[in-house]
Parts: sequence; structure tokens; C-alpha cells
Amino acid sequence: MISLVAIVVEYLAGGGSHDIVSGAASTSLIAVSRLTGLVAMDLLLIELLLAARIPWVDRVYGMDRALVAHRVLGRITVPLVLVHVSTLVAGFVMRDHLGPVTGPVIESLRLATSGSDLLFASVATLLLCVVATTSVSIARRRLSYEWWHVVHLTAYAAVVLSIPHQLSLGSDFTRSAWVHDWWITLYVVVAASVLWWRFVVPLLRSLRHGLRVTRVVPEGPDVWSVWVRGRHLARLPVRAGQYFGWRFVTPRLLLSAHPWSVSTAPDGRHLRITVRDLGDHSSALRNLRPGTPVLIEGPYGAFTTEGRTRSRVLLLAAGIGVTPIRALLEELVEGGQVRPGDITVVYRANDASQLTLREELERLVAPGGHRLLLLLGPPVPGSWLPEAWHPVEPAAQAEPGTDADVRRLAAAVPGLAAHEAYICGPTGWMRLAHRTLSEAGIPRAHIHDERFSW
Repeated sequence: MISLVAIVVEYLAGGGSHDIVSGAASTSLIAVSRLTGLVAMDLLLIELLLAARIPWVDRVYGMDRALVAHRVLGRITVPLVLVHVSTLVAGFVMRDHLGPVTGPVIESLRLATSGSDLLFASVATLLLCVVATTSVSIARRRLSYEWWHVVHLTAYAAVVLSIPHQLSLGSDFTRSAWVHDWWITLYVVVAASVLWWRFVVPLLRSLRHGLRVTRVVPEGPDVWSVWVRGRHLARLPVRAGQYFGWRFVTPRLLLSAHPWSVSTAPDGRHLRITVRDLGDHSSALRNLRPGTPVLIEGPYGAFTTEGRTRSRVLLLAAGIGVTPIRALLEELVEGGQVRPGDITVVYRANDASQLTLREELERLVAPGGHRLLLLLGPPVPGSWLPEAWHPVEPAAQAEPGTDADVRRLAAAVPGLAAHEAYICGPTGWMRLAHRTLSEAGIPRAHIHDERFSW
């Protein structure tokens, strides 16, 4: 945020503060427009950096949290762009003494047609509004991931189209030599980061390892695993719990990369993902043929055992969130990172038919005396546990809720507060589980989760 503070201070110190508080309303509105335009562009560049898949951002924050911050900034940036445009139009309407009804139309058309740079800026504003609209939760639920992804990529076009307007002679982006150089530096850093980490590195990595599908294996109702092999996989810097953006080179699947975790601990010979049918893209994986080329982006995610400091481990999974949990379990067991009985796996599902990879979990926990607890039953409002699971008090007193969940889990997992916890599943379920673990006494630094919602 250093760049944000720098541009605001520079603008205010360079006369912007005087314009904002001046007696003329038109001057104040235009000054506010100029300032919000600077701030909006800086935030938009930060958004692109957060989504650029830069490795150190992933290691420090985790890619899921970086993308959450990216979305939050988007909810700020687009309104700022609209304030930038509306206050500029209103300022010109007042300056030119135009009517309140026809004035905004006249000034908007004049601005949009007064030069190619402003026309491009108008198109950029429209594109950002489309991106923001499709990012609202209701719209996301109606759009497939593939279409949402395509629309979201137009944000890059919006940034490019806005640059000529920003760097035109006399703008606030070129008011002095150092300000001009500052913005040019920001543009170059952001563009280089996006091009390198989102395009060049994934392409080079995919070409180097030459991944191809070896087989597709059904794992249960509407669930299947895709196995891939490639060259030099021992050099691929992936750990259990991480995920790739997967592109399968077929006409139907190539255009968008989907984030799927590896469902086995990487062994240097092959990779596996386990996918539930949640849409057209995922359902098409069942028809993949052996030999299909695979392109990858990543690996991403901080959902690994790298920062683990406690000997006892609690792994919590729900639904298809079991895939990274299963990989973490294998890494801990096969790598000899735990003592006998140190691991407890809690697996939540509505019924036994939804327990994907159950047999693999049972096989992994058995030799070391670890525990697998199955939580079966329909959802209970306000709870992430089935109502009848290990009750520790009379049913009349055990109302669903966080307090009851803490008591139930603590009774089932001795020494609960001393565990390192890993959670993966639906977002609402994870939020409740996270709260339960926190109230049970596990510090936030020892609770790890991965969120894949888009």
C-alpha cells in the first residue's frame, strides 16, 4: 500500500487539497474525480498483482487468501471508478452551467468522443462494470466457472485500454517526471509479473514435464480420479495439500484451467486428482483418453505441513474436500512424520455413499494406530456435526451450535487443543469447523484451511 499512500500524498501536496476544499463546487468535484481515478488505478494494479500467482505471495498468505483480498479490493475499485466518472461529469455540468437532466448526457458524450484515449477509457469502465456484476454471488451461482473465467479475463483488457487516457499530456499521471516514471514502473512490474507467473512459467513447466493422462478411475457416484505421468516429476516443486490449475488438451477442456488438489502425496512418478461432477467441465473428465496432454499452472497453496510445529494432527474433511486431506495423511504416514496414534481424521458426509476415498483413508490410518471418525447424517443448522454424533450430554440440553460442537469434538478427540488442524470442505462448513476449533483452544496459527470458492 506504499504506492497508494505516495500517490495520495503527492496529489494533495501538489495542489489537490486546495482544489477539493475550494469554494467552487465544480472545481471540488473535478478534484475528487482526479483523486479517485488515481486511487482506483493503484488498487486495480494491486488486484492484478494479488492474482498474478507470485510464489512469495502464495507462501506467505496462501493463494486462496490472496484471491479473497483480490475480490475485496474489486468491490472497492469499481465503485471508485464510478465515482471518478460521475464526479467528473457532474463537475463539468456545473462548470458549463448545463441542466441537471440533459447536462450529464451531453458531458458524457462529449468526454467519450473527445479523443481515442477517452473512448478507450469509457470501454474500460464498461468492462470493469461487467466484471464486477458477474462477480456478485448471485451472478456467480448462475454462471459456469468457464464463462465466469472468460469474462473475468477482460479486466486485463480494461487496464490496457485505460492506460492511454492516464498517460495523456496534462493528466495527473504525468504531472511531473517522477510521477510519470512511478506509474510507468508500476505498469511494467505488474505486466511482467502477470506475463511471467501466469503464462510463461506455466507454459515452460508444462513443456518440461510433458504430462499425459494415463487412466481415469471411477471412485464412487459421479466421482472419478485422473492419473497423469510425465518427465522429471521428482523436480516438480509440489507438496501434498497443494493444487494446480489443470488444462486438458481437448477441444472442450483446453480454454479454462480448473483448480484441483492432488489427491495422493507426490512420489516423483505420477500425479492424481479426484473430481466430483459439479459442472460441464468436471463431468467431461470421465471421458478423457490415455495419452491426452495436460497443461498445468502451479503448484499453488499454503495448505501443507511445511509450517507444522505440533506432533498431533487433526485432519477434517467434508465432501470432495477429502482430496487434499487424503494427500496430507499419506505424506504424514508414509514420510514417518508422526508417532503411532498421533493422527485423527474426521470425515463428514450426508451418507456413506458420499465417503469418497474411504477405503484409502482406512488403509492409511490402520498400520500406525491412527483414527478415522466418520460423521454421517444430514446437515444441522448452525452445526458442522451430525446432531447424534457422540453426544456428551442429554439431548434436551445439547442444542445444535458452536458450544455443543466444541463439547462433542473434545469428547471424541482427546487433547484437542494440542493438535495441528487442517480443514477442507464447503465454505460454510469450514467456517463453522474453524470456529469450533478456535473455541476449543487451538490457536489460529495452528488451524490451516484451503478455500476453492470462486
